[in-house]
Amino acid sequence: MTISSFLVWLTRLFRIKQLLQFLTVLCCVAFYLTTAKAFAGPAKRQSAPRPEDLPSSEIIEQDAFRLLNGLRPNFTVTPQSKNPARIKKIKYGTAWSQLISGSTLGDEIKGAMPRLQKMVATKTFFDSHINDAVDEFRMLSVYFAIISEFDKEGEVRSSWEKNAVGYRERFQQSAHRCERAGGNPYVAASTSTGDLENLIRGESKDFSGGEEKDFQWSQLCDRSLLMQRLKIANAKLISGTASETTFSESTDQLFHASEIIACFSELLVQPEFVDWDDVDYKGHSYTMKELGLKAKAAIAEGNYDLARKAAKSISQACSACHAEFR
Repeated sequence: MTISSFLVWLTRLFRIKQLLQFLTVLCCVAFYLTTAKAFAGPAKRQSAPRPEDLPSSEIIEQDAFRLLNGLRPNFTVTPQSKNPARIKKIKYGTAWSQLISGSTLGDEIKGAMPRLQKMVATKTFFDSHINDAVDEFRMLSVYFAIISEFDKEGEVRSSWEKNAVGYRERFQQSAHRCERAGGNPYVAASTSTGDLENLIRGESKDFSGGEEKDFQWSQLCDRSLLMQRLKIANAKLISGTASETTFSESTDQLFHASEIIACFSELLVQPEFVDWDDVDYKGHSYTMKELGLKAKAAIAEGNYDLARKAAKSISQACSACHAEFR
């Protein structure tokens, strides 16, 4: 190799070395910028400019509300349906949707199905539990009566709401057939249980014949049946608020129980129930309803102390009412 060739080779080698050094530095810089951005966290947004800091201008209006005409909308009011036919009148003191949710009504109706299925599994078992079947059918008629008057759209299955009057009549008649002498109550109960199964599966029927029939709440069930259901709900509230651990593990069941108490306290003063128009009796029912709503709110907020106090107050209100009315 000549000296000139060696010099040319050395020059090229030097240039390649410089290029490699440059690429190494470039990679290090890119890696540093990427890592720094990852650890820096989200970029802070600039705060919005305040009106007083805006420059004076004929184009920029510092007070936008000054340009508005007419009354400002009240966004605290729940918008009502524009179709008067879809607005239901509230017949009694408190709207049903404020006392009980569609999901609680649905759970109560669905919960009756396995109990009725067990009762009608054999005629022998049914004959020894016929009174329990009557109570189940009567409670179902009450729930569908509430659904027929429910004031909040979208809370209950549309097919249930559409056919609520028919199912109210259907289950009321089922209870009556089981109670009366003669006939075949086992067949009637089995058929109605099948109707309930189909309804829950989504296969509803129109048992009303298109008629809107008047009814009295006291014809659907006795006050004693409502009291039994209240007693069960109150017991669940007491046991469910015995400790914070129990409370945190059973909020869904407690919320359900609180809604039953609020709803059934309203049912107790519906027309023609025993003592429904007695002033003192109404006062006790009103107290129970308010305490049920307080318990419901406390449970929804996860407030154990308030829920426990409300549960104890409900027990005291029950005792006070029973001491005066039986």
